[in-house]
Amino acid sequence: MKINFVILFILFSSIINFAQISPSVSNLLRYGNGFQNIEPNNSKQFEYFENLTDVRISLPKKITLGFRFLYDNPPEVGDKFKGISRRFIEYKNKGLYLRIGNSSELYGRGLVLNLFENRGLAYDTWLDGIKAHYKYYKFKFSLIAGTINYRDSVNIVRYEKYKLRGGNIEYKIKGLGKLGASFIGSEAIIPQSNISKVAKAELPGFYMDFNYKKINFYFGWAHKWVYTPADKSSSQGNGFYSSFSYAGKKLGITVDYKNYKFDLQNPFLKNDVTRTTKFLPFQNPPIVMKEHSYTLLSRAMHVVDFNNEVGFQLDAIYNVNEKFNLNLNMSLASYLQSYVYNKTDFTFMLDESNEFFPSAKINFSPYYEMFLEGEYYFNINTVLRLGIAKREKSFYNDITGTRGSHTIKSLVIPTQFQYPFTKYLSAIFQYEFEKVDDNFNVGEESFNNHFFSIVASVYNKLTISFRYEHTTNNFDLSGRKDWLLGEVGYRLSGSNLIALSYGRERGGQICSNGICRYTLPFKGFRFSFQTNI
Repeated sequence: MKINFVILFILFSSIINFAQISPSVSNLLRYGNGFQNIEPNNSKQFEYFENLTDVRISLPKKITLGFRFLYDNPPEVGDKFKGISRRFIEYKNKGLYLRIGNSSELYGRGLVLNLFENRGLAYDTWLDGIKAHYKYYKFKFSLIAGTINYRDSVNIVRYEKYKLRGGNIEYKIKGLGKLGASFIGSEAIIPQSNISKVAKAELPGFYMDFNYKKINFYFGWAHKWVYTPADKSSSQGNGFYSSFSYAGKKLGITVDYKNYKFDLQNPFLKNDVTRTTKFLPFQNPPIVMKEHSYTLLSRAMHVVDFNNEVGFQLDAIYNVNEKFNLNLNMSLASYLQSYVYNKTDFTFMLDESNEFFPSAKINFSPYYEMFLEGEYYFNINTVLRLGIAKREKSFYNDITGTRGSHTIKSLVIPTQFQYPFTKYLSAIFQYEFEKVDDNFNVGEESFNNHFFSIVASVYNKLTISFRYEHTTNNFDLSGRKDWLLGEVGYRLSGSNLIALSYGRERGGQICSNGICRYTLPFKGFRFSFQTNI
């Protein structure tokens, strides 16, 4: 309330100098009405209404004010909200940057701190407090202090509050890159079954980012220490990430490696989302696996476990000639430990462990993917993309062993063709085929998925699209075998867009930056209007 009062006071005091005020406003209105399928033959009425207005006002003396007015009632995902959900005062002058209110922040590549928002996943770790940067010579000093109210949209019992204090120091090496060190101290209130526990954590870390001609090398490490006073217990974990990349004239290659063991636990404790020692929500390092734009590939088979996962990714782009590009991506990830269940005393014993390399053995619940895509330009506006991907994910049953384990294999062939019929009419045609083998899909372990999409653009203002999806799986969770959706969008001006859609959406698991949520099948009407002033 005090911050709100200060912001409003400065705003009204500046009205006298109105000519020096430069405002910018963006607004997003979204509405949906239809039905969601909770399970086959069981649907419920579903409606959401969201209006989000972001306002930035540039004032004299290098001061900026910002607000977000949010009406999210009922929400599509997350909690209901009506009011001011963001507000800040920002000051910039030469090497000094100061922000009071709500803000995001990133230290290094997120091993220690990565505060961001993804509204589609109802994920929000923005800080409410103070953020400051100061640049002096080759140094950059950063400080933060404030609170985070975190609500997990999947595990709704995770309604956690964090007090954060910390900072980052970074030194630039002329022509070679930079070195950095971070520290975050936090105090959290973690809800349990009938009470809440306080957990204190400390996270020191460092990173190096070197560039030399066509080569880049990055390495980051963080250590996590957690103390729970009520249990008089402490826990330690760590993680590191590194990448090597080469950017040549015709070949670009990147190799990423992750080793995250922030909270190694046996299978009983691993699934306890209320434990105080788990990976903290304000951490979010690289996932080290490809995030796809193709629909069938974007439905993630694997959810990254930052508490217990080791893996690597190879991504290469080769320019065959001025018209033809190739992209190859390979990744493998697994747990660091596997366990054996003792039926006599109902406990788990450590069986095997990997310190540095992922394992393809089923008892480590591995995931691997191989993806190859070719892109051919007939001309600047006519493009053909053809790919093939093979993926496999195993969920090992730590109690029954291999006999009760779940394995999903997927072969996906996506195709996309972009073609301009005239100067004012163009279209993108997309078809994706997927063959799935799922040993838990009782009655039909093998089935196919098909996805068709046509997006037509008229005068760069009007877009008309149709999406159709079909499966041969008679046991799909939605109880259906096909989904059809149509959408019309119109650009009123360069920054104002209106869109209408009606039909069925299949739903499924979607992920971004390692944050995942399952969307229910939906049938109905959606409307959105986006504008920027």
